[in-house]
Amino acid sequence: PNLEDRAKIADLLQPERIGVHLSEEFQLHPEQSTDAIVIHHPEAKYFNAR
Repeated sequence: PNLEDRAKIADLLQPERIGVHLSEEFQLHPEQSTDAIVIHHPEAKYFNAR
């Protein structure tokens, strides 16, 4: 993935509010942090894997 896109997500989510910071290398700190924008699609199908 293009890690530079993470800066755009950080601008939207403002992770500093909860103590998460984006480094100059576009890594989140603390290391256990993750980010995402999840969008539901009305035609999405869900399934169970067996």
